[in-house]
Amino acid sequence: MHPVIEALSAVSVLALDGRAVPVPDLWRERTAVLVWLRHYG
Repeated sequence: MHPVIEALSAVSVLALDGRAVPVPDLWRERTAVLVWLRHYG
């Protein structure tokens, strides 16, 4: 398994309803795009 995928398996994100969803669950049944925004300033 790719090291990035292994690292993401331990990460959760918040769904719109506020519950924590493990990142691998996002692409288990469909394609997912992850975007990290970084605020400068």
